[in-house]
Amino acid sequence: MNKKIRWVIAILLVIAAGQIKTRLVDVQASPLSEVPSAAPTPPGFSLVTRTVDGDTFVADVNGVEEKVRMVGIDTPEAVDPRKLVQCFAHEASARLHELINGQPVRLVSDAKSADRDRYNRLLRYVYAQDGTLVNAEMINEGYARAYTKFKFEKPVEFLKLQTAAHAAGRGLWATATCNGGR
Repeated sequence: MNKKIRWVIAILLVIAAGQIKTRLVDVQASPLSEVPSAAPTPPGFSLVTRTVDGDTFVADVNGVEEKVRMVGIDTPEAVDPRKLVQCFAHEASARLHELINGQPVRLVSDAKSADRDRYNRLLRYVYAQDGTLVNAEMINEGYARAYTKFKFEKPVEFLKLQTAAHAAGRGLWATATCNGGR
């Protein structure tokens, strides 16, 4: 082989090796391989890290992972090992996931409720960043019932929302769904 051709091939190999190394460095530093960091959670809010079912979720509360049960609502069971999955449970779980998963929420205790339930879950009203009371929204959209077995501050409001959702046939109250919510 001619010296010039060897020299050109050597230069091309050096250039190619340099580009490969540069691309490897770029890939290693690429933010695509990392989970994009969300905006910082606003003061007074907790980040929802996952939903469990339609009325329970997990949130980062001041650096501690806490299970939270929403006050004053009950959704069909999706994960209770003692029960079959109930009608409309998956829909309720999916709606809560859509509303709050990965989002900052403000958790507010209820003066008439215990701080925690028998499963050590925080009992809270859940407010989205836009001020929406998620507990009430779940009832209003027909994904939850007002849960009046235990005392809480908003039973009248929640029962009115349930009556309206039932009358409008929304969600689990639809005639063809779950035998009209019964």
